Amino acid sequence: MKGLIRWGLIASLAGGSLVSPSLMRQQAAIAIPEAEAVKRLETVPTFAVTDDKGSPVLAAVPNPKDKSKKIQVATFFMSQTDAQTLVDNLKTQKPEIGKAARVTLISLRDAYEITKQNKDKQDEIVFQFIPNKEQVDLAKAILQQEGQEAQNFQGVPMFFAIGGKEKGLLTIEKDNQKIIPFYFRKQDLQGMIDQLKQQNSPLSGTTKIQVTSLDRLVGNLFKSEDAAAQQIMLIPDKNALDYAIQQQQNKGAPSGTPPANAQPEATPAAPPAK
Repeated sequence: MKGLIRWGLIASLAGGSLVSPSLMRQQAAIAIPEAEAVKRLETVPTFAVTDDKGSPVLAAVPNPKDKSKKIQVATFFMSQTDAQTLVDNLKTQKPEIGKAARVTLISLRDAYEITKQNKDKQDEIVFQFIPNKEQVDLAKAILQQEGQEAQNFQGVPMFFAIGGKEKGLLTIEKDNQKIIPFYFRKQDLQGMIDQLKQQNSPLSGTTKIQVTSLDRLVGNLFKSEDAAAQQIMLIPDKNALDYAIQQQQNKGAPSGTPPANAQPEATPAAPPAK
């Protein structure tokens, strides 16, 4: 994070529809167009395992509605190392498939569009997003500290910070733009909080990390009528983003990958919910 960042809180997104029922003050209701909401996903890298022609490698599993039939499963990984592990396993266990398998970078926006286009084919193919296990474990630890049932947590965790007497959402303001950051990687959020402490902000003593899920967060982006939702920014995992940028530098930036400047300057070098 470069330069001095202005920190603040926003007590909005009331009623617990997004993160917490204790956030009380509501701003003017302005629904976000879906196109704008989807655009916020384009700077987040995900990773698929494909063949050399770019077609996804699918797994066949019993259809939960009819065990006598099979259903195809396509997977998007939030971690490039998890995707590479699958490629390595395929090369060893199914060399006829593994010899052409590779990790393919795709933006979360494109992954969302693919799932949307195939939503009427759920008896034939389903898509799953696989979170990094370390981040899931960290999310469960947060829930346990809050006295919640951690074992029920599913999906991709998203970390955010609250603070102050009203337990408002921590915001960042830089270049006259206020954002509410949600992180895919807890350590990246912790880096932001550590800088908050270094700047001797009065908020540093009350700041706490909380967790929600990507499904819930994106779902609320699409349907929220809270003006604060327009300020939400998804901050990619720094490791995944660094890998994506390196791939672009090595091969050029193919369609569907996040741009090299995807990481906002106002952020540190960074599944169901509660």
